[in-house]
Amino acid sequence: MYMRVVVPAALAVALVVPAGQSQRAIIVTVLDQTGAPVKNVAPADLSVVEDGATREVVDVKPATDPMTIAILVDNTKPQQGKNAPTQEIRAALTSFVKIVQSASPESQIGLWEFAGAGIMTQKPTVKMEDVTKKISRHFPGQQPGGVLLEALTDASKELSKKGVGPRRIILSLSLSSPEVSTGDPRDVAMAMQKAGVNFWAVSVETGGGATPSRELILDNVTAASGGLRINVVTPIALEAQVKLIAEAITSQYLVTYTRPADAPAKVTDVRAVSKKGMKALTAPWMQ
Repeated sequence: MYMRVVVPAALAVALVVPAGQSQRAIIVTVLDQTGAPVKNVAPADLSVVEDGATREVVDVKPATDPMTIAILVDNTKPQQGKNAPTQEIRAALTSFVKIVQSASPESQIGLWEFAGAGIMTQKPTVKMEDVTKKISRHFPGQQPGGVLLEALTDASKELSKKGVGPRRIILSLSLSSPEVSTGDPRDVAMAMQKAGVNFWAVSVETGGGATPSRELILDNVTAASGGLRINVVTPIALEAQVKLIAEAITSQYLVTYTRPADAPAKVTDVRAVSKKGMKALTAPWMQ
């Protein structure tokens, strides 16, 4: 005996499922050893581990829901004797926008800066000419300290608004500016989890000292949300890494797996596992 189960909302798939089984779907990014997205991933290439139990993957297809992306940019004043990587930042983010627009024209991108205060300079929009115009005007401010944690919370709240689709992504680009936010990193992480974001971060090492609270978020929340934290030692490498992230998020998969119908509805840990040595990044907070 078989029954037809439809996974609700924007991540909907309709498959024939054996009696006693149900389905769930998760968003997964599959990368090769160079960090480039892997094309043509099949169900046989992945398995899913849900609260320690291995589940069978029955369907893998491109994730096509439009994204809402918040880009958070460090515009702090450079250290004395240092030049701000203004042109490199502009070039990297312009390339990012072009890749997203080409692959997913219905996706929206917004911009935030976080020197001294987290400020939304461009509300998420599909009008990429507006976004690139704001990027072309990026310039360092006069505040030496940044509030990335504050900006992450504000961006998460913006992405939580009614009508925003399930694919909510934050990309942060930070320099070695000191973090001067006063909030608890745990509250920041909870706000990001509640918003259901997939967090990617690029850090440019410009000679400053690391701030523990910022490092905690950049290292741990990227991993927990199914993204990556990338460090570059020179701004010249910035564009290549940001382009890889753009290519990764525009090549994500909707992975459907079966589970016992009587399995607990609440899942505390779920992740896709590659069977071929690829890196499978699961975005468990996206619903």
